[in-house]
Amino acid sequence: MSKPKKNTSGCLWIFIFGMMVFFGVAVLDAFLGLNILITITIVMTGAVYLTNRWLGKPSAKGIITNVVVVFLIIMILKFLGSLFENVVHELNPEISFVKEEGVTKEYIVENEDTVSVYASHRIWKDNYGNQFEASLPIRERDFNRLRNHIDSYSPSRGGNFWGKLYDYIDRTDTPSLDLVMKTFEEIHEEKLLNQMEFAEMVVSCIQDIPYSFVFQGDCLEPDNYEDSIRRILESCPECCIGNVAYGIQNPVSFLQNLKGDCDTRTVLIYSILKHFRYDVAILNSDFYRHSILGINLPAKGINKVYYGKKYVVWETTAKYFTVGELPTNFNDITHWNVVLTSK
Repeated sequence: MSKPKKNTSGCLWIFIFGMMVFFGVAVLDAFLGLNILITITIVMTGAVYLTNRWLGKPSAKGIITNVVVVFLIIMILKFLGSLFENVVHELNPEISFVKEEGVTKEYIVENEDTVSVYASHRIWKDNYGNQFEASLPIRERDFNRLRNHIDSYSPSRGGNFWGKLYDYIDRTDTPSLDLVMKTFEEIHEEKLLNQMEFAEMVVSCIQDIPYSFVFQGDCLEPDNYEDSIRRILESCPECCIGNVAYGIQNPVSFLQNLKGDCDTRTVLIYSILKHFRYDVAILNSDFYRHSILGINLPAKGINKVYYGKKYVVWETTAKYFTVGELPTNFNDITHWNVVLTSK
């Protein structure tokens, strides 16, 4: 008959417990990105259980003491790490300790085949300070197939040119956004987002991408444009893409190069939220020469009523604009017209 394990609160218990906690926190933080206190709580609970099973259960006082000691060590190390990172970044801003944002060519496996993708790595915060990180992949073959498809678009007779163009782009590109939709669905499930929180996450992801002009003609020197455009191009000469049909990039191309203006963004967001069964609209203004999103959800703010439905407006080109807000220089709703709806 084996002897029962003795209660222990010695160095071996705290060593094994501490190693499991340090390793567990590192793994959970890397893969889930949860709040640090939630991560530590989950890991410590599991580590206490496993250490007790392997080495025996110390006194309640011993467990509490060991947990407090390890918790303090983790928080001190995290503080020192953050301090070191800030000091190094101030001394040399080019040094970064996080994966950079941008587009990289990567490979995934689908149906036992290796497929090349353009992966847009995004790190952003929504308008309420919640941080997200995701990779938005587009298959290289889909990009090559769709990159110039707008060139062959033939406008139909009648009015609403832009609404019909946007609808064509949405129907053509959306089937090839399946990997992007999967990424947003994973965020949805992991973060347990409600309907408005999910929309906020998607819109803020696209808002966060730096603005670029998309011109039908060549990108000219900044002096050739009005002051508002000139100032942007003087500070960011690469923030322009030229010779694009109708001055709009289709969603697949936008995610491949991250260069987008107002309607390039609204069409992408429209396609994503439409896929997730939102009632969304695209609003254009000839007066303001701008394009924004509308969403039919219970929210306060500026809205446009269209066929009895209230679409609350959403600015997509500037960060930190919440639903129902518009910049003061184009917030007169009478100058906005709904050109396309998802329902």
